[in-house]
Amino acid sequence: MPCNITAGITISCDALKRVGGLNKRLWLFNISSLNTPIVALTDGFVTDIPLTTYATLYKIEGNKYSHSFEVNEQRSDEGNVQWEHKLMVKIVNTTPTDDAIFEDLTVSEVGAIVQTGNNEFLILGAQNGLTSTESKLQSGQKSGDSSASSITLTGNEQSIYKRLLRTDFNTTLAYLNARTA
Repeated sequence: MPCNITAGITISCDALKRVGGLNKRLWLFNISSLNTPIVALTDGFVTDIPLTTYATLYKIEGNKYSHSFEVNEQRSDEGNVQWEHKLMVKIVNTTPTDDAIFEDLTVSEVGAIVQTGNNEFLILGAQNGLTSTESKLQSGQKSGDSSASSITLTGNEQSIYKRLLRTDFNTTLAYLNARTA
């Protein structure tokens, strides 16, 4: 049974002025800490991350333009479509506590909220979560080489990312920071 599209997509001058890249900060949450599934409202935006009591978001900060993501369509032989969410994170871990957090992240199931270069907040792995599929710690060879650790978090979802918005950018950012440990 084929499915049908129900609307068109137009482009505006503002859409042509968008920038790529992610902000240096992102927020992670444990999938097991969700009280209910993350659901978008009728306008398509998510306004709340329904964490259980005492659960929190965890802010990860890296260098500007050090994180990236991609969402790729995957189609089965039967025609089913799912979306692979892949988040590449660079972390500058400089303490034993940072090292332990990095190690824990390699065995955790998390969702992620990223801030784009256009001041939008996108949720990756909102339903099924993301898990580590690759991680690397490096020293570099020369003094100017990167010594940041990297981890790739991957998961499959029924839809592309979700959009988080609470009234406006500043209100959404304040909401995220208030929910951060």
